[in-house]
Amino acid sequence: MRYIILALLVGLGFTSPAAAQTFSSGDWAASKIGQVCYVFTTRSARDTSGALVFRFENQGYNAGFSYEYAPWPGETGAPWGENDYVALEVDGEVTWLSDEMLADLGPTGYNASMTSGFVSEMITELNGASDSIGFAMERQSDGETVLYGLFSPAGFTESMARAGEMCQFSPSALPAS
Repeated sequence: MRYIILALLVGLGFTSPAAAQTFSSGDWAASKIGQVCYVFTTRSARDTSGALVFRFENQGYNAGFSYEYAPWPGETGAPWGENDYVALEVDGEVTWLSDEMLADLGPTGYNASMTSGFVSEMITELNGASDSIGFAMERQSDGETVLYGLFSPAGFTESMARAGEMCQFSPSALPAS
């Protein structure tokens, strides 16, 4: 999993892990590079591929939330299809916020990102999580739901608060971007 996080940090545009101002708590971390803060998962359940990532510019502007897919060694091809859709789960229940995430099959990698105006609601959902956060896709071609990532909420609230301090914003009151 450490390799996935290092690849994620490099993929997010970090110049080097040493250049980052970083805080970690439980299974989450907060990091600031330049004027941008990130809050991301550092651990996940076995057989999970990827990470959950929040992004905030200074003062909380241009907030983003995404699932960044990390392929397994030797894996080729897209992990999901064009007609598949996100099933985001909090404590085992699919949340309505799933409808606000779009999967990308782009050349820079596979991910699913949330409409920026709903990031505040996602923070609220995760602050209230007690057991797990799951990222799954409803695979239309297979007629099944595939779980790609299962994450613990342990440390999320603390990491989000630290990102708020680093980039001078309130996680519970993001500005309209």
